[in-house]
Amino acid sequence: MGNSLKWIGAAVAFCSISTLANADDIKIGYVNKMGDHPWFVAEVVGAQKAAEARGASLVSQDVQFNADLAITAVDTMIGDGVKGIAIVVPDRGIGPVVAARAKKAGIKLVAVDDDIYHEDGTKVPFVGLDSYNIGLAVGEELSNLYKASGWDAGSVKIASIEDRKADTCMLRNKGAEDAFLKANPDFKREDIARVAYDNTMVNSIDVMTTTLTANPQITNWIFYSCNDDGVLGAARAMENSGYAAENGISVGIDGSRACDAFGNGRASAFKGTMWFNPENQGKVAVNLLLDAIQDGKELPENTFSSPELVNLGNFDEYKGRLCN
Repeated sequence: MGNSLKWIGAAVAFCSISTLANADDIKIGYVNKMGDHPWFVAEVVGAQKAAEARGASLVSQDVQFNADLAITAVDTMIGDGVKGIAIVVPDRGIGPVVAARAKKAGIKLVAVDDDIYHEDGTKVPFVGLDSYNIGLAVGEELSNLYKASGWDAGSVKIASIEDRKADTCMLRNKGAEDAFLKANPDFKREDIARVAYDNTMVNSIDVMTTTLTANPQITNWIFYSCNDDGVLGAARAMENSGYAAENGISVGIDGSRACDAFGNGRASAFKGTMWFNPENQGKVAVNLLLDAIQDGKELPENTFSSPELVNLGNFDEYKGRLCN
C-alpha cells in the first residue's frame, strides 16, 4: 500500500498526543503506528474529518512500532477522558492488554487495520479491508463492463492471473470470480484460464502473452488479479500481441498503477482499479465509536471499508493523491 498512496496536504504532527479538532463534550482517541507513513497520515486525517463532522474532538498519538508506548498512550487517553479509542496496534500481542484497559475504564474500543482479541478470545470490533469482499467489488465491475460491451459470450475467455503463494491474492481472485459468475451464468468456472504469476507486472506480461498465444481463437478477454501489477501487465501483453483496447476488460486492485494506466489519457484493456482510500478507515472507525457512544448502537464485530473505483473517466479527481 506504500507506493500507491501519496498524501499531499498540510503536515500533521504526531510526536506527542495532540488535539486535532475542537469539540463540545465527546473526545475520541486514535492510536496509530508509523505516523510518517502516508497510509497512516491519511487515516488520522480521515478520523479528524469524521470527528469534526460529528462535533467531537480527536486526540492522536503515533507510537511507531513501540508496543509499550501504545499501552501508555491508551492509559493517557483514558486519563484524559476519552469516551472511545481506535487503535492500530504496533504488535497484535498487546491486544488483550489494550482490551482489558478499555473494558475496565468503560470506554468503547475499535481495532483498525489489524485485528486484536480479548483474553478470552473474543474479537475486538474491527475496521479494515477484506480480501474476498474487495474481489467481489472487482467482479461486479467486470460484470457491469461486460454487459455494456455487447460481446457475444462465445467470443470471450476469462483469465484469472494468480499468485498462488499468497492467500490474500487468491481470496481477491476468488471474490472477483464468484461475483462475475453469479451475474453471468453463461460462463463456467471450469473454463477459466488459470494463469500463475509471481506478483510482478513483468511476469504478468510474460504469462499472459503465453496464454494469448495458446488461445488464438479468442477475440475478447476478461481478466483480473490480486493487484494492479498483475492486471496492467496482462493489459500490456494484449497490446503487445496486437489486441485493441476494446478487446479486453480488466479491473485492478490497489491503485498503484493508476498513473501508469491512465496518465496518458489513452484507453486500454485496464479499465479501472479498486483503490484503498486510507481516509475511509479512519472515518469509519470514528463514526462507529460515535454511533456507539451517542446513540447506543452495538459495535459490529467486523466493518470492512469499501474500495473506490478509479478509471479513465474520473482519474483527474484522484491523480493528486495517487501520482507524484
